Amino acid sequence: MGDFDESRYRLRKGEKIVGYMRKVSTDMILYSRDSFWWNGKKLIYEEIDEWTGLRDKNGRTIYEWDILYYKIDPDEADQQGVVLWEENRQVFGICNINTQVFIPLFIDGLQMFNERQLKVFSYLFLNPDLKEKLNIRD
Repeated sequence: MGDFDESRYRLRKGEKIVGYMRKVSTDMILYSRDSFWWNGKKLIYEEIDEWTGLRDKNGRTIYEWDILYYKIDPDEADQQGVVLWEENRQVFGICNINTQVFIPLFIDGLQMFNERQLKVFSYLFLNPDLKEKLNIRD
């Protein structure tokens, strides 16, 4: 039995979240409608969002396409950003909605934000105008 990092995903049909998936090992995939009760029964979905490995200050798992409030400096006001996958650097990060500056969530394995600095409040797939403003394609 080799090393395997568990992967998690949010499953959607368009704008509707239909469940979650966990790849526990190369041979075991679990599904859940509520991210609480897990079993091997497959769910039907069209879109898949990958988990970043982080949780927000309320303990919510943070997935790509989440819109969140974040703080770089605890004394500054909240900023708004979208969690995206940056293909060139092969990292998840936060794209600031106003400045479009991209901040990686991890740099050389070092976590750039702690959970107290992050709070999910919406999803990019529910905000097509924002998706267009940021010039994001699926």
